[in-house]
Amino acid sequence: MMGTVTWHNLERNKMQADEAFRQLSVEFNVDQTLIQKALDQAQSTLRINKEIEALINELVAAKARNSRIKVYAMSNIAEDHFLCLQKVPFLWSVFDKVFTSFNAGMRKPDLSFFRYVIEQTGCNPRNTLYLDDKPENICAGRALGLRGEIVSRDGRTRVCNLVRNLLFNDAFSRAEHFLRSNARHLHSVMETGAEDVVFKDNYAQLLIWGLTGMEDIIYLTWPDGVTQGLDEEKDSPDKMLVGENQSISLSTASASVDTGRHSTTDHPIPSGLEVNLWAYFGQGTVGTTGTFPRDFDTTSIAYVTVPQAYLQRLAAPSVIAEIMFAHRDSDGLMETYFGTHRPRVSPEVCVNIFRFLNKFGDAVGLPSLDVSDARIAPSKELIINTLAYRAVLYGSRFYTEPEAFLYFVSMLYCECKENSPQFAAELKMHLEPALMERLHVQTNPLALAMRIRSCQLMNVKEQFVQSDLESLLEMQQADGGWPAGHFCRTGRSGLNIGSRGLTTALMWRILKDYKL
Repeated sequence: MMGTVTWHNLERNKMQADEAFRQLSVEFNVDQTLIQKALDQAQSTLRINKEIEALINELVAAKARNSRIKVYAMSNIAEDHFLCLQKVPFLWSVFDKVFTSFNAGMRKPDLSFFRYVIEQTGCNPRNTLYLDDKPENICAGRALGLRGEIVSRDGRTRVCNLVRNLLFNDAFSRAEHFLRSNARHLHSVMETGAEDVVFKDNYAQLLIWGLTGMEDIIYLTWPDGVTQGLDEEKDSPDKMLVGENQSISLSTASASVDTGRHSTTDHPIPSGLEVNLWAYFGQGTVGTTGTFPRDFDTTSIAYVTVPQAYLQRLAAPSVIAEIMFAHRDSDGLMETYFGTHRPRVSPEVCVNIFRFLNKFGDAVGLPSLDVSDARIAPSKELIINTLAYRAVLYGSRFYTEPEAFLYFVSMLYCECKENSPQFAAELKMHLEPALMERLHVQTNPLALAMRIRSCQLMNVKEQFVQSDLESLLEMQQADGGWPAGHFCRTGRSGLNIGSRGLTTALMWRILKDYKL
């Protein structure tokens, strides 16, 4: 009945209720009194949606802080039904004005009704969020420039998050609250297929530190074994959290999956020097062998991340570079691990090694990445070809998504464009189209955050990134953080690894630099 011309005329106030019900009784061959009875019963079942009510309360608070925020209602409804609706205990004062079809003589999805509301409110459609549960109404609103978003029964949480982040402008402050309230506990997560294993690693902590500059929220196990920011009693290395309330023995986890990585004793490093090299895991291993080799990736990230004052407690960059140059495979490519028995090459690791070499330049005997040097030429070619031919389209051995490679290359470009302009120009030539191709491609939250940050570093226009950014904003959770997602993985077993702390740190930095 509500889809008939008769009902629409009732909502437009072109027909009184008695006349409309009489016509409907004829059209549907139903007793007129039954129509009224059905409507009365339907109206008696109306209940407040608690999730939307909570959002309304936030809107009230937001309006009190910012007079520019206006909230309007636009409803297809007959006068009698509207009077009945107002008896429901709802915070009607949140609306600056309510536009009804019976008052306007128009109804959604009439474009005239939308034009009328836009004119009466004086709103700029491009700066106005319009919510509705009917696709045809969203279509009409968007046709006039409104930011229309569908509100489905199972999508209310997404829309509530969108309203909070677009209108309240507090995604950044909520992200920072998450990072600080979870300081020293921004652990990584390994997806095991059953319950996720939560563990501690240096790698994600260094990335978080580099993004936020907040030393007080991260923990590290330095190469010499000294821990920073770890509560030894609460953060015992003998146990790793699984889910929320269970634990798994490290030795059990180590025995369950063999990634094929070698022992730390199997590498040609002079006695005593090993303690100056960084390891991926902070305390104990999980999901791999009991011992785990120190690696070029974590070491490079550490050297380009820690403040200058901390470098004095690390080995001289020239010493590290000498070992890096000594660890090249038969193709001349930089390897991943400090060792000889498990040679592995990863384009992402090569990029981070180049970031290290670029930062320390003269100190490592390589003042510019533009120079012709046999020690780096094969790895340089690998980086460029990986970009040009989209070699990591499906990830690589140690990284799950192409966004990880693009993210590290974006940072390499920004860091080397001054002292290595030729190499930087070649990177940019391939990097920009590679990033544009990835826009709007569905992926997990952490990879999506890496993509947006890469675009930001490369000065991709914000309007091109807007859709991806808003998709990620919708994923912000009630505690202010984002889901862990994943960006790297174990070698042989391929178990994905992510971090809520890292995803949130990326979004914190993105929002900070966009000033959202």
